[in-house]
Amino acid sequence: MDEVVGEALFAELVQTAAIDLQPDEAEALRKELNLKMEVIRQLEIIPLSDSISPVIHGNPYPPAIRCGLREDKWIPFDAPDAIVRQAPLSQDSFIVSPDVPHQRIG
Repeated sequence: MDEVVGEALFAELVQTAAIDLQPDEAEALRKELNLKMEVIRQLEIIPLSDSISPVIHGNPYPPAIRCGLREDKWIPFDAPDAIVRQAPLSQDSFIVSPDVPHQRIG
């Protein structure tokens, strides 16, 4: 099996996702990802008739079976500070999240 996701690409994916993995976890996850890619590769080689069109739209959800829209009504929470206090880091009643660097992969 050829690896589609090598160590360098996997390291970029992990960095982009901003997840912290131990080396053994990273290697196990990378192997699992390559196994999934191999299954996709095997599915791609199954011959299909040209009369079969790809399903790219998902399942139909016609208006006859669709639920109606609910009223958009704002209901304030009694104790928003109690929620903010649960965050590891907050400032001025806002939750502070870490900066995630963005870069293009490819």
